[in-house]
Amino acid sequence: MPSRRDAVISLLVGLVHAVAMLAVALQLGYSVGPSEYSLLGLSWRYGGLVFVAALPAWVALRYRILTPLLALVLTSGYVLGMELTPPGPTFRDVAELERLDEPTGIIVVENGLYIVRYMLNASVWTVGFLFLGLVEYTARWAWGWLPTTPSDRTRIPVPASRRTAVMVATAAGVLHAIVMVWFAARLGVTASGGVEWLLYTVSALGMWVLAAVPMYLLVRHQFVAPAALLSVFVLNDVRAEFTASVDDPHAFYFGAWFVFLGILLAVAVVEYALRRASLRRRVRSLV
Repeated sequence: MPSRRDAVISLLVGLVHAVAMLAVALQLGYSVGPSEYSLLGLSWRYGGLVFVAALPAWVALRYRILTPLLALVLTSGYVLGMELTPPGPTFRDVAELERLDEPTGIIVVENGLYIVRYMLNASVWTVGFLFLGLVEYTARWAWGWLPTTPSDRTRIPVPASRRTAVMVATAAGVLHAIVMVWFAARLGVTASGGVEWLLYTVSALGMWVLAAVPMYLLVRHQFVAPAALLSVFVLNDVRAEFTASVDDPHAFYFGAWFVFLGILLAVAVVEYALRRASLRRRVRSLV
């Protein structure tokens, strides 16, 4: 069956992607071997490297959606390029940086760890790729100059019914919220004053709204710009984690989600205005 063949090929792509990344990481001296993790940690990290490549490959084979695969190629190419080009990773003891007399045994890595961070955050990259795919899927049906996806494999009619749009938006919001809350917890995002529980509760709801609103507008009303910008927000957020910094972009994305929601709504208004202006021009041309 074609669907089974697509799944097998996609899984092979994911396995090749994971093996290539791990081989380079081990060659560079990173502690990413199977003995470094528990069974759960091993499954999460290695499985993430497989799935982050298998999903875009499956979407490309099954629905001819190419944006996630292109984003994967650019991301993995960037990661490997940064790891394999000079100056390369440098392992230094903290004592050297702090000018201590005795080594501490605590090692920091400069100009490296791109593969490790990519592996740890594979779930966030996957969400960004998935959102890009949904944007392209809808755009192909909304814009007549783009080739449509195979009709015999279509699962979401565009424009979708209100019920279908609510289901898609709810699922996208839940997925976005779960991954982003996990991402915040992994990075140690905290709040002063003992209100960390309030931050995570409000921000979890905000992460749901931040994804659900543009995805509803996308599949129900074919507003492409807000969902496309959301995908950029997600990918840029996780991309910033490649380089260690005192500032944490995800803390702002997670805590100030309403700022990003306001931007998405403003973009939706602009797209709506442009559509209305285009419609008026068409009507005038027919008169």
